[in-house]
Amino acid sequence: MDKKILLKAEPKLAKLFINSRKKDRVANAYLLYGNRNAPLKETAVYLAKSLSCEQDLLACDNCPSCKRFNNGIRPDFYLIDGEETTIKKDDIKSLESAFSLSALEKNHRLTYVINRIENITEEASNSLLKFLEEPKEGQVAFLTTYNIQRVLPTIRSRSLEIRIDPVSPIDFYESLSNEEFILDKDVRKHLSTTEAFIISRFYSNISEVEQVLKEGFFETGFLAAEEFLNDLVVDHKKAAFTLLKSTQHIKEAQCYNWLYLTINEIFTLALVNDESDNPFQEIIKSLAMHAVAIKNGQKVISEALALKQINLNPTLVIARLAKIINEEY
Repeated sequence: MDKKILLKAEPKLAKLFINSRKKDRVANAYLLYGNRNAPLKETAVYLAKSLSCEQDLLACDNCPSCKRFNNGIRPDFYLIDGEETTIKKDDIKSLESAFSLSALEKNHRLTYVINRIENITEEASNSLLKFLEEPKEGQVAFLTTYNIQRVLPTIRSRSLEIRIDPVSPIDFYESLSNEEFILDKDVRKHLSTTEAFIISRFYSNISEVEQVLKEGFFETGFLAAEEFLNDLVVDHKKAAFTLLKSTQHIKEAQCYNWLYLTINEIFTLALVNDESDNPFQEIIKSLAMHAVAIKNGQKVISEALALKQINLNPTLVIARLAKIINEEY
């Protein structure tokens, strides 16, 4: 995220933020929300960086402060990322400890980002509420969520809610299709068109995608989902067997997460009968003719995604989905 992209993609937010800074009326807390491929975390971090920019109201990326921030020297900034793990009370306590003193750099604000605030425990929420209610002078919070309905009303009431729109997934899909990712010194990867399509539905930043690929979970989960979807068009019984077979070689929860996300995305497109040009187009058309089975299957997947923090048994999830496919397809 940079100034040019923010002004183009989020002109209303940019104008609001600029005017707030001019009038010295920056809110104590912002809650950024949007669809899964909206650049919430990137936007939140960029706005936090902007509050310490020495040359402009939106981060210029050229002044000493911006350069230090970009190089990871951020004494007055704190990030809690709930993307993959639950946000716990200890995380909030660490935040409080980090901000127990005034800003360390001259003319800086104390800023923090809590990414995926919906993944916070009740105990941590109570600690955060106290922190939001009694902020230090100049302290600003940027909270993000892909599911605003799961954010506690007490947190929402203390935040200025702003919707962030996704970067065009079509443009990003095309960019991903042409990108070469360096995963290791001797490992380079080009995404297939189907891989690029799925990732473009969830991310809008090349560096984030590169990090996801380096973690190594995406490919295993995606390939299992793709094999299942291809079989489902030809033989639903074979597809159910393929799905069950996947539990024998998938061990990591993060792999299952990508399996669920991929199936859920294609099921969703089938249910709305999406006719846009994409590499899953023929599969989507075929699945659309079995709306009842797809709708019931999606309920199982949606539940697994919503309850992933509770360590739902993936074997049982897969078994339930396979049963629906066998009985209702």
